[in-house]
Amino acid sequence: MSSSAPASCVGLAAGEHHPTAGEAQASGPIERPITREMVAFTGLVRSAGHGVVFKDEEGTGADRLMAPALHDRLQALGALVAEQWPGVMLRVTEAWDENGEHSGRSLHYEGRAADLTTSDRDAEKLGCLAGLAVQAGFSWVSREGSHVHASVNR
Repeated sequence: MSSSAPASCVGLAAGEHHPTAGEAQASGPIERPITREMVAFTGLVRSAGHGVVFKDEEGTGADRLMAPALHDRLQALGALVAEQWPGVMLRVTEAWDENGEHSGRSLHYEGRAADLTTSDRDAEKLGCLAGLAVQAGFSWVSREGSHVHASVNR
């Protein structure tokens, strides 16, 4: 048994997603990207980060901005991560994207998707993290190469 992936954690294999439907079907398709100039921007919430750390590689705080439903699921997942691995926190590497870094139909542009790791960046935890994201109630979860991608409905 690995110390980073306890037997009690049911996770996803690399490349696996839940549910089996595509992301647009499970979480709903993007309507249009949200920019800071749009009225819809005021609907995004800023995460205070209780139990969650943010990479914020852009230096703008954009990764702390998200749809309310995504915020709620991240808080739930943060609590599950802390319970699973004491001393480890959920890490958000990307949430709302205002820089066009994702594919054209990405839910990151509406603040409805997040890319996730753990604060210790232990890749061995990704399968379990994906399973915990399903448990936390995300609409769609995918275990990708170096992170877990998770999204929510509107």
